[in-house]
Amino acid sequence: MSTMLKRLIAWLVLLGVLVFAGQQWGYPAWQSWLTEREVARIEALKSLPLPVAAQPGRLDPDRMMQDLSWMAHPDRQGRESGQPGALATRHWLLEQYQQIGLQPAGVEGYLHEYEVQEHIQFSGVFRQRQRHIEAISNAANVLGSLPGKQAGLPYIAISAHYDHLGVRNGEVFHGADDNASGVAAMLELARYFAQHPTEHPLLFMALDSEEKGLQGAVALFRDQAIRPDQLAFNVNLDMLSRDTERQLFAVGTYQHPWLHPLLDRVQQQSSVRLIRAHDRPWWRAGRTENWVNSSDHGVFHRHGVPFIYFGVADHPDYHTPRDTSDRVDAEFYQAVSETVLDFILRLDQQLAAKAQR
Repeated sequence: MSTMLKRLIAWLVLLGVLVFAGQQWGYPAWQSWLTEREVARIEALKSLPLPVAAQPGRLDPDRMMQDLSWMAHPDRQGRESGQPGALATRHWLLEQYQQIGLQPAGVEGYLHEYEVQEHIQFSGVFRQRQRHIEAISNAANVLGSLPGKQAGLPYIAISAHYDHLGVRNGEVFHGADDNASGVAAMLELARYFAQHPTEHPLLFMALDSEEKGLQGAVALFRDQAIRPDQLAFNVNLDMLSRDTERQLFAVGTYQHPWLHPLLDRVQQQSSVRLIRAHDRPWWRAGRTENWVNSSDHGVFHRHGVPFIYFGVADHPDYHTPRDTSDRVDAEFYQAVSETVLDFILRLDQQLAAKAQR
C-alpha cells in the first residue's frame, strides 16, 4: 500500500471520527443551545407590557359566543369530518353565509365537496416523516366572498377549520376552542366587512378535515377550487378563545419579515400580547416547536401564498372532551377577534397601496 493511500485512509478515518463525535456530542449540544436561546427569546416577548387595557368594540361578542356554543354543543357530536355533526355544521354555515350576504365561491354554490383516498402522506426533506391518512367521504369546504372596492386585486383569504375529533370511546370531543372559536370569529368578521368593504375582495373559507391531516386545504388546491395566483394573503384562525396569560401567537413573520412593522402597529392598539414565534427553522430555533405546518396555513404556504396564523398555545383541555364552550374566556376571545380585525384592515391597506405603485 502506497504512502499516499495510507494517508488518504487515515484522513478518511479521522473525518469519520470527527463526524461521529459531532453527531454524538456537538450536534445535541448545539441544538440544546439553540432551543434555550429561542425559549429565552419567547419568554422575553411574553414579559413586554401591554399598550392598552381595552379595545374598541366593533364586533358582537354575544353573537360570537352563540355561534361558538352552537358548534360545540353535544348535538354536533364533535363535528368529525364526514360525520352527521359536521354535515349539520356545514348546513348551518350555508345559512350563515346566506344571511351575511356572502357570494358563493365554491365549485357548486358555496361548497367544494371532495373525497380522500386512504394513503401515506410524506413530508420533510432531511428527516423524512410519514403519516397515515384515512379515507374521507362526505367532506366539503364552505367558501363565500365579498367584493373589494378596487377592481382586479386578488383575495385576502380568511380561513378556519370547522371539523374536530368527533366521538371517541363514547365521549364527545366538543372542540370549542379547537376550532369553533376560529369559525365563529371568521363569521363575525364577515358580518363586519359586509358593512365595511375593504380594498381587496375577501374570501371566507370554512375548511373541513383539518384534523385528518389538513386534507380540506390540500383538496382545495388539488381540485383547483382556488388557485394560488388568486390569493394575496391567507389569515388562518385556529384556537382563539382562551389563554391565561392573554397571549396570542402570530406565526409567519420569519417567512414574511415585512409583517413586523404591521404587527407593531396592531400591537399598539391591542389588549392581548402578540407573540411572534414558532415559525423559525431548526437551525435557528433548535427543538422549539415549529407551527408553520400545524394547521391549514401550512398548505397555503407550500403553494407560495403569504400567510399568518393566529392561535393560542395548547392548553390542558386541547384535544380532550373538556374543550367546551363554558371554558372559553369571552373577554379574551373578543379582544383577540378585535386584534385580528385590526390586522386585516391594516393588511388590506398596505397591500392595496403596494399594488398601486
